[in-house]
Amino acid sequence: MTYLSYRMTGSGTPLLLLHAMPLDSTMYDEVCGHLDTVLTVDAPGFGKSPSGSEIDSKFGATAPSLDTMAEAVIADLEEMGIDRVFLGGLSMGGAVAVSILEKAPDLVAGLVLMDTNIGADAPEAGEKRLEAANKADDGDVSSVYVMADTMTSPVTKEARPEVYADISRRLHEVQGPSLAWMQRAMAARPDRRHLIDTLDIPLLLIRGEDDASCTAEMMEGLAGRYQGSATVATITSAGHFTALETPGELAGLLSEFVSGK
Repeated sequence: MTYLSYRMTGSGTPLLLLHAMPLDSTMYDEVCGHLDTVLTVDAPGFGKSPSGSEIDSKFGATAPSLDTMAEAVIADLEEMGIDRVFLGGLSMGGAVAVSILEKAPDLVAGLVLMDTNIGADAPEAGEKRLEAANKADDGDVSSVYVMADTMTSPVTKEARPEVYADISRRLHEVQGPSLAWMQRAMAARPDRRHLIDTLDIPLLLIRGEDDASCTAEMMEGLAGRYQGSATVATITSAGHFTALETPGELAGLLSEFVSGK
């Protein structure tokens, strides 16, 4: 039995995709339709996975941590008999991906970081997360509603209103305990940018052109730390949620990466 809910299509070495906060793995549904072998996982408390507190209990964790999710993913892969993956994470998923990389480097055949910050929160940002967590404890998850406007591309709202509406719906369906756990886990995450310094597997960095939370400078900074030649891609007319805003374009980049083209 696995700890987290997952879905897998195809056979062979999978592309493991970790989703953004506060969404779930269904954000990759359209992306997966363009790919051969994909594994998606729901974070604790999201999608069909058990709550964060349940996962904490099973792993003996005393506080919310993305490392606990990473441990659960690693354990689930072992349970499924999977010993090698291409690993990709978008936003929060990127932070979990580098935790997996640090804990089980031999597991990772290639790394994809999408619209993500694998550094630690600045003090002010961390305080805002904890404030949002405290409100979520009382059932108030309104702190994430604005993400439909602040984290997506203006093009999405204007030219793809159905996508904007879907993102807004997803944000309004977030549950308080799940958000509280994840915000505290995100606030506690360490800076893992140093892992890029000695990375010896292929690296792909992707961001939406209009993603203000993951700037071109941030991605260039990561690419500059990589000893090889990282592939850096920018998707036009997309914001933070590239998997939902421009799934076809994202899938094309992921397919090329996995195939080695």
